[in-house]
Amino acid sequence: MITTFVQVFGGLAIFIFGMKLMSDGLHQVAGERMRSILRMFSANPLVAVASGAAVTCVIQSSSASTVMVIGFVNAGLLSLVQAMGLIFGANIGTTITAQLVAFDISWIIMPSIILGLLLSFVKQQKIANWSETIMGLGFLFLGMEIMSGELKLLAKLESFKSAFLTFQCAPVDGMIPLGALLGTIFIGVLATMIVQSSSACSGIVIALGASGLLDIYTAVALILGSNIGTTITAQLAAITANRVAKQAALAHTLFNLLGVVIISVSFLIPWGNEPAFFALIKKLSFNSDLPRQIANAHTVFNVFTTLVLLPFIPLLAAICEKFIPVSSGKIRYQYLEPHLLDSPPIALTQTTYALRRMLQKAWKMIDCALNIYNRNDEKNQALAKQLEKREADIDERQQKITEYLSQLMSKKLTRQEAAQIPLLLHCVNDVERIGDHTEIINDIIDQLHKDDLRFSIQAEKEFDMLHDKLAEVAHLSSELLTRCTPELLQKSLKLHDEIYSMLNDFETEHVARINRGACRPQVGILYLELLAEIRKISRHLFNLNERAEMFYENFQTGQTEKK
Repeated sequence: MITTFVQVFGGLAIFIFGMKLMSDGLHQVAGERMRSILRMFSANPLVAVASGAAVTCVIQSSSASTVMVIGFVNAGLLSLVQAMGLIFGANIGTTITAQLVAFDISWIIMPSIILGLLLSFVKQQKIANWSETIMGLGFLFLGMEIMSGELKLLAKLESFKSAFLTFQCAPVDGMIPLGALLGTIFIGVLATMIVQSSSACSGIVIALGASGLLDIYTAVALILGSNIGTTITAQLAAITANRVAKQAALAHTLFNLLGVVIISVSFLIPWGNEPAFFALIKKLSFNSDLPRQIANAHTVFNVFTTLVLLPFIPLLAAICEKFIPVSSGKIRYQYLEPHLLDSPPIALTQTTYALRRMLQKAWKMIDCALNIYNRNDEKNQALAKQLEKREADIDERQQKITEYLSQLMSKKLTRQEAAQIPLLLHCVNDVERIGDHTEIINDIIDQLHKDDLRFSIQAEKEFDMLHDKLAEVAHLSSELLTRCTPELLQKSLKLHDEIYSMLNDFETEHVARINRGACRPQVGILYLELLAEIRKISRHLFNLNERAEMFYENFQTGQTEKK
């Protein structure tokens, strides 16, 4: 008896391992396409549902795809309504696993494991990813076969079989007993919350059905419970997210709960001598074996409830917003969303966005410090009081981006994705150094004010010209982090020549003024120090421009190789 139980749980372990291996492999193969699929989400609810189903079919887990959606919402990439369409589709996509394991194709086990192992020795990452998928498929069916075989042995024991009759949901006088239905649904909820995968629970239910321990009625009740239990993953993911992401997680739970209620109500509608839903499943299955009926019931349940609830997405969104209101008018998005690390292309894009925000804030500090000399209006004075706090914010942003990229490095990356990380780290350091120059510029101008010193009229004109030109470079750097076009790169080269030419000319002219006695040496030294600071800031900005070009070259190369 003990040996048999060990074999059952061993088969379950192999089954779940195979599912994870296959899911990870497929995720890696399709990872680069996630960005393009994401762009489709906002089209309309039907497209969102189709996209959600497609993504979930690829990564073989509605929990994983829903967690990814929570990450998208938390990062500001999706609205609540768009996320809901995707979640609806994820429930359809997850049924592919049940359909897959319902096939009796044990002949594929060893060829898949052997082929997957052979492909794993190939050094090319793209082929290696497929090796995990193929090998995972073999382990999935191997675990299913072991589990089903041992459960059939246990089914012959009356004591074990009677335990499964505790919540027997077979109809009595054409009606399913309410107590047994609710009890079985609860067991499905609990089992899925423990396993953290509705796909795995569906596989277990199919194995139990194939062994004769479950009938179609009890199996469907367990499937209904697993659809509710799987929402716990999204709820856990949303704990640290913003309120819109929490609304999306609530929408997932509400949708699955309503789906279970709708299908349960259909159990009250008679069709012949049994509930209408089960009569429909048997007709659609053409009297196939029980595993196929369970898989079809799972698919019909999710497709039907999605079609019924799809028109009510705006209403469900309003209910979620009512239950979890956004207390303040501004939603705080987390661009460096940890759940997006499993989709490296999107995580890299989010890092670039966070870097751009960091650069804009660093430039605002530099601009404020430069304005203190002769453009120091009330607004700039108020901003100047926050410079110390803003510099601490820049340092914190550098730390967060660096930590995020460090976490991303531990994921499975393509060669192009791995090459982009050091580029971004260098960019982050450049932006942080730009922020550091604020204090130096501030000290120089404070020294001028303290000693009641002014630049010459010509030096002031030069200073304003350099300030304006530096602002132009900073804005261009920010734009290059969003889109890198040949026109913008050409403009960067032109600005590079212009600002360095201005710096060289103004420095030469200022030294000449000092030599002629047209400028006091104390003022002259401070002016030259300011020119040196502008030169250093320019160098950091042009470093960003050059690396932005390399970053997008790597990304486009990676995309081309995947096609």
